[in-house]
Amino acid sequence: MVKTSLVERDIEDGKRLIETLNEVPSGGYSHSHFRIQAAFWLYSPESFSWRLVIATPLIDQRGPFEAYTDIQNILRFMTPPLAISMQDISVVSPNDNLVKLVKKAVRVPSGAQGIRLTHNTIDNTYIEDAYIYRLQRAA
Repeated sequence: MVKTSLVERDIEDGKRLIETLNEVPSGGYSHSHFRIQAAFWLYSPESFSWRLVIATPLIDQRGPFEAYTDIQNILRFMTPPLAISMQDISVVSPNDNLVKLVKKAVRVPSGAQGIRLTHNTIDNTYIEDAYIYRLQRAA
């Protein structure tokens, strides 16, 4: 199969979703925002597809079901609608091994819109392609 491309609309829609998640309270709690520590598109050569990976401590605090429910509710009401679906998104803990690897190897400069990481090996893990929005160090 031929590799699918990450197009500008995917990048812009991912950015809009991340910005919205930062602004909207999570799970109806006014004090509990998504607090995204990492966000990036990752290409999977096994499935020939891209996934938007979002790392948030809410996975550890409230569990994946609630985190995915929050995202689904936000996607439902975004206007204009995003081309991203729930099948395109993976929500993980900031302690996820892949997230830790990417944080170890990459620094996103302040003010950068995003950076591309292509054909890299980090600690024996090959990353064919990724587009990185944010990599926040744990507070």
